[in-house]
Amino acid sequence: MQDIRFALRQLSKTPGFAAVAIITLALGIGACTAIFSVVNGVLLKPLTYAQPDQLVLIRETALPQFPEFSASPPNFYDWEGQTKSFSHMTAYRGQNYNLTGDGEPQRLAGQRVTAHYFTVYGVPPMLGRNFLPEEDSIAKGKVVILSHRLWQRQFGGRSEVINETIQLNGEPYVIVGVMPANFQASTNTELWAPMAFTDDEKTNNNRGAHYINVAARLKPGATLAQAQSELEVLAAQLATQYPDSNKGWGVKAFALGDYLVRDVRGVLYTLLGAVGCVLLIACANIANLLLARANARMREISIRAAMGASRARIVRQLLTESVVLSICGGALGVLVAKWGLDLLLTFAPANLPRIKELGLDGGALAFTFTLSVLTGLIFGVAPAWLATGHNLNETLKEGTRGSTESGRRWFRQGLIVTEVALSLLLLTGAGLLVRSFAKLSGVSPGFNPANATAISISLPARKYPDAEKQRQFGEQLVANLRTLPGVQSASLTHTLPLINDWVLGFAIEGRTVAPNDDEPSTNYYAVTADYFKAMGITLLRGRVFTEQDNEKSPRVAIINETMAKQYFPNENPIGKRINVTNGPETWREIVGVVGDVKQYGVDKETMGQTYEPFAQKPHGNLVAVIRTTGDARALHTSLRAQVFAVDKDQPVASIKPLEETLAETISRQRFAMLLLTIFSSVALVIAAVGIYGVVAYSVSQRTSEIGIRMALGASQRDVLQLILKQALAVVAVGLGAGLVAALFAGSLVESMLYRTNARDPLTLGSIALLLGIIAFLACLIPALRATKVDPMIALRNE
Repeated sequence: MQDIRFALRQLSKTPGFAAVAIITLALGIGACTAIFSVVNGVLLKPLTYAQPDQLVLIRETALPQFPEFSASPPNFYDWEGQTKSFSHMTAYRGQNYNLTGDGEPQRLAGQRVTAHYFTVYGVPPMLGRNFLPEEDSIAKGKVVILSHRLWQRQFGGRSEVINETIQLNGEPYVIVGVMPANFQASTNTELWAPMAFTDDEKTNNNRGAHYINVAARLKPGATLAQAQSELEVLAAQLATQYPDSNKGWGVKAFALGDYLVRDVRGVLYTLLGAVGCVLLIACANIANLLLARANARMREISIRAAMGASRARIVRQLLTESVVLSICGGALGVLVAKWGLDLLLTFAPANLPRIKELGLDGGALAFTFTLSVLTGLIFGVAPAWLATGHNLNETLKEGTRGSTESGRRWFRQGLIVTEVALSLLLLTGAGLLVRSFAKLSGVSPGFNPANATAISISLPARKYPDAEKQRQFGEQLVANLRTLPGVQSASLTHTLPLINDWVLGFAIEGRTVAPNDDEPSTNYYAVTADYFKAMGITLLRGRVFTEQDNEKSPRVAIINETMAKQYFPNENPIGKRINVTNGPETWREIVGVVGDVKQYGVDKETMGQTYEPFAQKPHGNLVAVIRTTGDARALHTSLRAQVFAVDKDQPVASIKPLEETLAETISRQRFAMLLLTIFSSVALVIAAVGIYGVVAYSVSQRTSEIGIRMALGASQRDVLQLILKQALAVVAVGLGAGLVAALFAGSLVESMLYRTNARDPLTLGSIALLLGIIAFLACLIPALRATKVDPMIALRNE
């Protein structure tokens, strides 16, 4: 306590030093804490389920095209009935529900699940009960369990809601349960209803229909490897038993926690490493400050030693001061972390896993305290040890200022080399991500998103059970939308690029598939006549659909350029016929070829795409796409009104500009680029300040030497060259070390880059040049100051 009180008095005597050191440490520790909170919340914390390590996701595979894919219901039932490694297994799929009967209609994101869904996750309802096995059927499946969020918002959190009836998709559903607030199996899900497969969905004819997700819980003592081996054996049996549907399909089991973060693990660990480098650079500066401060207190330290204080005792006092300093920096760092975390969540992609669980909790605060103490110890021990390793008699003599400096110069120079190397490493990573993002942003999605808006609608099956009713709704909606001022074109599609995919098999008339070949597949869209105009998709040959391509006319199709090149090389596909396997065998004549549209993301390769007229194949899931003369946000109210004009009980799920949809597809890359750029910029500033401080301190220590040199005839130019040469030599070593580190560390960001070499010489050279120029400027200012030393004054002081 005596040491702590003395440390606080010493810091209060030098408020400028204390403020600079505390702010520098707060930036480094706060940034580390903010990123650690994200890494801890997303990657390290166990999932909020009972025994989360037992939870498994099961996906089908069709390599090399589909390393993971949805499952089919018959395969799910075989897995459930014939595996021994799982205690329970469940299937689930997304299902939108229209809630009507109480105010304006709402579309709710829901899920259809089999009976063991909540048992698998180990989370029972907080009110009411779970689904009963007999309710997993068409006859008895009109029951629903609410999310805590929907229960609070729509039903006021009333416990009496259990056994009440609500209207979903025009049908009565009985509320049987409410889930707790911390149940986050799916971020946006607001209700659950029984899967209730039809008899047809369970038959072997449906084995090729992959549209459900499967989760399971391992039995106590069972391992993921055992389950995987068991599933592989079963998949091989099914492939032999049902070659038409299962040949070429395998099964892959994933630990749920690993699966959820598979796309962000590398990015978050890279950011954590980057912010760790920022902290190291900040601490290197603090170490230099502490050493300079210890040098200024050399007479005090020598007097303590002369009065009997041991070296260990003096080191302990100096370490106490550095730890007090770092704890103060850590305390301020908590505020920086809070602000930084808020900023992170502002720029974080909406689909970041477990984003709603992130925050500064006890673990983050413990991390901050530990980091603060370790920072004070690790970067205080070297300055303290060096400051006490001098000759007592020399220090007590008058006029020996600087006589012990040479023994510690290597330490300061080593810190500068470290700062420059780490700064170069960070700046190189940021530069590579900036170049990659620029290329990614420049990729054409295949359509023109400017002034185009998508309106998502889901028609309830009970009210719109057949193609005729779905067609009538779609035609009337398009007609209504076209009447709005500023609308240039309006169209419908059953799915939108970059949002969902619909992969179907297809056959070409007159061609057979070899026995060992897989059935060719295509992305499928059902669209109205103006779709290509509304989306801004280019027609390459043939024609687009017209109003005459209706339910009474011959079936037609349009394909994209990739499909034309892949399946009709060196020939004209116009006039050829294909059969898309989305119903009974129906041959469609290809009437046009359009440009490719990015389906899975702008950074992914495009596969074949097939379009057919919506009137010939209507659908209950609709996306209306309109192109306007200006920003369509002013039309949102009018757009909803046009939907209600067709059906007053039909809610609109979302109205979103295509530019926002496109931006969301590269949000993770933007997030990583932005944060790494911020961290590297902070590191650059801190490093520049550190270089300036070390050179300025060196000049102040060499005032007498410079005065003697100038008295003996050295010119100002000679002095300037001497200071710059010595300072830049240290910077050059740091640049060299940084370039070597950047070359070896390139693989860490390689997976985050798009068509950019992780060891791109242009980026490495540009960043090294930039850092070299800034380091030169940081050295130049104190070097110029050295040339203004008056030899007479310097010698008189000596």
